[in-house]
Amino acid sequence: MRTLVAGLMLLQAGPLVAQTSGTLVVRRNGAEVGREQVTLEQGRRRGMSGTTLTVGSRYPAATAATQLGARLERTPDGQLAVFQLDVERPEPVTFLAAGAGARIVLKTIAKGSDAAQEMPGGPDVVLLDDNAVALFTAVADLATPAGVRLTGFYPRTGRRASFSARKDGSRVTLSGGITGSLTVDGSGRLTRAELPGGITASLSE
Repeated sequence: MRTLVAGLMLLQAGPLVAQTSGTLVVRRNGAEVGREQVTLEQGRRRGMSGTTLTVGSRYPAATAATQLGARLERTPDGQLAVFQLDVERPEPVTFLAAGAGARIVLKTIAKGSDAAQEMPGGPDVVLLDDNAVALFTAVADLATPAGVRLTGFYPRTGRRASFSARKDGSRVTLSGGITGSLTVDGSGRLTRAELPGGITASLSE
């Protein structure tokens, strides 16, 4: 069985610099439901330029306790390079995605099965997960003062949501299929998020 720890050790291989890290405390209607260990680094594996976001999540308060690890590598212009989501609980499964121009190739690996599919991609597609709020870091980075239209794709459920992200200083307002707000610091880290369903997340060093 693949383990979350082993998966994260594999994902973290390679030289990276300018690292910032912290813990996102996630609450629903004021009650803590999970924590996410987040690392944002300049650079990608094999010395390539861009950014790498690594997330380790534990949501013990969920109906089915969730534990997962995610790694998102993006090119210098913000486009998807490589995405990996290792879900340890409730069921072990790995999702791998890579950008290929206007398409994204998504591979799903579970016990006894291995499937691949192509889906629309491009610079306006962001990969998200309900138990990895930190992935909204990419949304904040792509947001513009005039507002940009984005499509969020959730690999675990297949859900797609079209929404807008408008940046005003360090604050990003979300509207459309996903509503709420994001706040980032000068290094691009997500420090606070307010999302549908009474979800809030705040950064604890």
